[in-house]
Amino acid sequence: MIVDRLIDFIEALRASGVPISILESIDATSSLKYVDISQKEMVKSYLAGSLIKDQSHRKVFDQLFDVYFSSGSTAENMTSAALEKEISESFADVDDDELREMIASATQSGDVEALKAMVSLAVSRYAGIEPGRPVGGRYYAYRTYQGLNMDKIQTSIFDGRVSQLPSDDSLGRKLINREVELELAKISQLVEDEIRRRMVGERGPEAVARTLRATLPQDIDFMYAGADELNEIERSLEPLVRKLATRLERQRRHGGTGSLDYRATIRKSMAYGGVPIDLVYHRAFPSKPELVVVADISGSVASFARFTLLMLYALSGQFSKVRSFVFIDEIDEVTEIFDKSDDINEAMTQVNSRAKVVWMDGHSDYGRVLESFFERWGQALNHNSTVLILGDARNNYHPSRAGILANLRMKVRQIHWLNPEPASYWDSGDSIIGEYGIYCDSVNECRNLRQLQSFVRRLA
Repeated sequence: MIVDRLIDFIEALRASGVPISILESIDATSSLKYVDISQKEMVKSYLAGSLIKDQSHRKVFDQLFDVYFSSGSTAENMTSAALEKEISESFADVDDDELREMIASATQSGDVEALKAMVSLAVSRYAGIEPGRPVGGRYYAYRTYQGLNMDKIQTSIFDGRVSQLPSDDSLGRKLINREVELELAKISQLVEDEIRRRMVGERGPEAVARTLRATLPQDIDFMYAGADELNEIERSLEPLVRKLATRLERQRRHGGTGSLDYRATIRKSMAYGGVPIDLVYHRAFPSKPELVVVADISGSVASFARFTLLMLYALSGQFSKVRSFVFIDEIDEVTEIFDKSDDINEAMTQVNSRAKVVWMDGHSDYGRVLESFFERWGQALNHNSTVLILGDARNNYHPSRAGILANLRMKVRQIHWLNPEPASYWDSGDSIIGEYGIYCDSVNECRNLRQLQSFVRRLA
């Protein structure tokens, strides 16, 4: 039973993008011989040690582990259902305000068992879980949070702790506010765990895993990422760039040979009676492209532009030169900001505050921007320049002036366009990517770090 569950768990991890070899699967299975399988956290540690090689994959591992190993036997599930019923009946007379106060009180006292019981009651009361209904756990969690009114719980916990501080202790208030945020995160985690446990008991782990949004940081969509997901992307960017830089340098050092060295080949062939058995080649000198980045930093694509610029400047050693321009409906060069800053994140902050990128109404105008770019900096571009345009090509129904891009293509080595929208959205509404794409060497869907990494590897 446990082995079958483990095999399904590993398949779910692979489906989410976590690389697991056959040998690692065997090691994970073998490790269970040395652990008490009734100890969930111990099993989790052993499996993580066998299956996880990249810490950025840990969140997906934890999510799926809770799905596949949160439910026990049928008897255990029946016991849990009976306990839920008992709790609901025991606290049937508790109104919503009293339930919030009980949760706040259990949180402040650190009574974990009482808190779990109150969370179970809240899920029974507010989530509205209906057997057989094809709804994901996020919907049920949302309904529970709405019913509980998490803002009121936060206020109750905060007021209870702040009342013990002097009125002028601003630092103490800030520290308590941070503590309360962490406590609320624990409550939210308990709510999600309880909903997941009930859904697994009803539908089985495979069905729940299919509805679970288990996404690796490199697969999170730039355009639709929340604040926490953007932080995950940023944390995973640095190790990803280090690996990519090492791989590119190795490819550059060992990739390919130069042209045939006829003189050296003939001289060496004298040892074989003039037969050219060993061919001698000139040493290869791979060229590094000069990169010109033109990035839309309007609200809709700002996160995409930010992470692309961060990656390119972190990999600047793979290019002979990197020049950067940012725009909304006006364009400005920001190369100097990156060159003078040791902290790339600080440079991005300065770009947002100092760059002159708004001309009229602050809505993207690709046609005007291309015209301005070509007039002001076109003379500095040549056939060693590779132009990289970052944006969704949503032009707010302004003139496209695509002919300017055609003129630009005649001056430079290559033009590539990276679009953070799904390809199925292109050329819909005010998107005119098709008009620009005919003058580009490639138009690439670039919605996440994995796609961005793949493109940069080809470019360098």
